[in-house]
Amino acid sequence: MQTYDYKKIFKISYPLILGMLVQVLVGMTDTVFLGRVGEVELAASALGGVIYLFVFMLSQSFAVGAQIIMARRNGEKNYIKIAHVFYQTNNFILVLSLLSIAFFYLFSYDILKLIVNDNVVRIAVLAYLLPRCWGLIFSGVTTVFKSFFVAINNTKYIFTASFIMLITNFIFDYWFIFGGLGIKPLGLEGAAIASVLAEVITFIYFMIILMIKIGVNKYGFHKFLLWKQSLFNNIFRLSIWIMFQNFLNWGTWLYFFIEIEKLGTKALAISNILRSISSVPFVIASALSVVISSMVSNLIGAGKDREVLSTIFRTIKFGAVPYYICFLLMCFFPKLIIGIYTNDIDIIEQAIPPFYAMLIPYIFALPALIYFYAIFGTGKTKIALLIETISSIVYVIAIRLIVVKFDMGLAWSWTTEFYYYIIILFISYWYIKRKKWCCEII
Repeated sequence: MQTYDYKKIFKISYPLILGMLVQVLVGMTDTVFLGRVGEVELAASALGGVIYLFVFMLSQSFAVGAQIIMARRNGEKNYIKIAHVFYQTNNFILVLSLLSIAFFYLFSYDILKLIVNDNVVRIAVLAYLLPRCWGLIFSGVTTVFKSFFVAINNTKYIFTASFIMLITNFIFDYWFIFGGLGIKPLGLEGAAIASVLAEVITFIYFMIILMIKIGVNKYGFHKFLLWKQSLFNNIFRLSIWIMFQNFLNWGTWLYFFIEIEKLGTKALAISNILRSISSVPFVIASALSVVISSMVSNLIGAGKDREVLSTIFRTIKFGAVPYYICFLLMCFFPKLIIGIYTNDIDIIEQAIPPFYAMLIPYIFALPALIYFYAIFGTGKTKIALLIETISSIVYVIAIRLIVVKFDMGLAWSWTTEFYYYIIILFISYWYIKRKKWCCEII
């Protein structure tokens, strides 16, 4: 295993960053198109999207756990065992996705009655979620494909897959939202159908790549593994804490949007726009977080624990330039950026104060997430859950005080993430520096 210098970090991370940027553009496409349909549709897609991601994170968590183990096997050069982890993870995610779809159809209406006050928005969210939930099957499996490519330090196919998803989602979005070629305009429901179809095509692409480009024998893909209890237990032991961590992370994010919905449809519509905008700089931090967890696990697998700290610092320095350039550009052109999403002058004007407030927490997001996800790479997922729990409790308290009790308005509401990232940064940095994670066997 080679040392992760800047050149190698760039080679691994840039396809992932570009791929995630394309994923952001996929989300932006939905938001931009629905912003032309109506305020209710824009608001409902925000809440529906967060609910969908909240359920999807269960599959994603298991894929992250699998990535850590596949990266460790790659570092050990025990390649044949990688496909075993891949198959085992996909089998579990398939069952989990089918159960989640059943859950949506049986309980989503009753749950929405409890969390959404506006009946019109509630019906719109339901119309979005029921077709959208079928994407859980394909998005779950494609997440495992991405975890595999990150684990073996071969991320170029992730960008291509994301680009295919962008093009297909754009075509299907326009076709199904606004109608044409024999299809009637479906609006919000059309956006959900378009996303599912784009995920199906992306899944097909990954299957083709696996069959014709990847060393099937090298990684053990020629031997299908239906189920191995000891391997499942190992994956589950890591992933269960990641699931709880993501549950807290997305749960608090969902809670934030539930409280924002009580401020009115316009506040929720603005927040949907801000959520989409914030994902642009967040892509760099998120991509490097995924990369660092894999690099750390690879290094430990290769017996190079001493290189972990320098690799983390190198990754932060590598990401800082594009991240903060993007951050500064957003500071200088708020109206132009918000105007991409809507032509409603009132929404644009009202979105500017919370837009600047949203940027404050993201000053700390890059180093916070890289140090935090390095802990995942060490295999200490239980420690990561503890850090997430402390940060989430403070985040919820901030929401209760700023949004609910003192009703300080939308701009102040978007500053609540500041407390989350500050705590994540300091605790994660302290833990990594202590080196209590060395030689963790997974």
